[in-house]
Amino acid sequence: MVMKIRNLIYMIGLLLAFCACTDDDDFVPPSFLHVEAIKVVPTTTNPISLEPGFYTSDIVACYVVAHYPNSTNLDSIGLFQLPFTVPVLHSGEVDYFEFYPAVKHSGVAGTLPYYTFYKPIHIKGQTLVVGDTLRFDTLSTTYTIDTSDMQMFDPFEPTELSTLFDSVIWHKYARAEACTGMGYISVHVPDSVTNVPFSIKTDFYVADPTRALYLELDTRSDIRFEVYMESAYTSGGATDKQRVMVVNPTDHWQHMYINLGRTWSWFNHHPAFKLSFAALNPYGEEGDIRLDNVKVLTTASVL
Repeated sequence: MVMKIRNLIYMIGLLLAFCACTDDDDFVPPSFLHVEAIKVVPTTTNPISLEPGFYTSDIVACYVVAHYPNSTNLDSIGLFQLPFTVPVLHSGEVDYFEFYPAVKHSGVAGTLPYYTFYKPIHIKGQTLVVGDTLRFDTLSTTYTIDTSDMQMFDPFEPTELSTLFDSVIWHKYARAEACTGMGYISVHVPDSVTNVPFSIKTDFYVADPTRALYLELDTRSDIRFEVYMESAYTSGGATDKQRVMVVNPTDHWQHMYINLGRTWSWFNHHPAFKLSFAALNPYGEEGDIRLDNVKVLTTASVL
């Protein structure tokens, strides 16, 4: 809603500028740019994963820049919530557009940062025409990472020999219920239990504190649950547990981008850590937590 209001204010401001400039011989009426959606696809060569579930996403906005012929600078058009149609004060050829996918940081309200794990979309050789709309329906991006950056990925498919989670139910053949493919995992929470823990078996080790660190997952849950990081504050020190965020219930599958960097900094970026979860059931409600396509990613450095 906030982004839509900003877009509206932006367009009203441009229209007011147009009205104020009608006597200016240099006035150029706007062209329009439309983008419907952005999806994530595998790279055409050497994809990091062949599992469709690896590419689930929720790109809600993008930053748009343009480079015009004979210009020495990039023109920043703005940040817009998808889908969008915006006026552009240019008519004629465009050397290229660049679209930087933006996502909601789960647990951080009001943030729409460029997600550095996704490549900017570079489109060359376009033309803007006064009064017309240059349309891009669904743009495609892909991950910037390679196999060394993928700390973990589990799609919970039948072809997998085991899941990387403790204390969960693995539904191997449940196409109608899974987010993608055939499988997913769940945790059942009885109405008599207030807390149900479960965890990722893998121990993670990331030695470079400049690296971005994210947990991505698809979730559909009847019950609230918490995400935790477990680590020591110093080498050889005792292990502690810190809460990363609380995930609220949802009646549909949603993709989440959970930034682990802030919690990792509380542990002084200690290189070894674990990730765990706990169902929260203070009101005695029976339900299930469902997870699919869980991955832990790092990048070379934080931009």
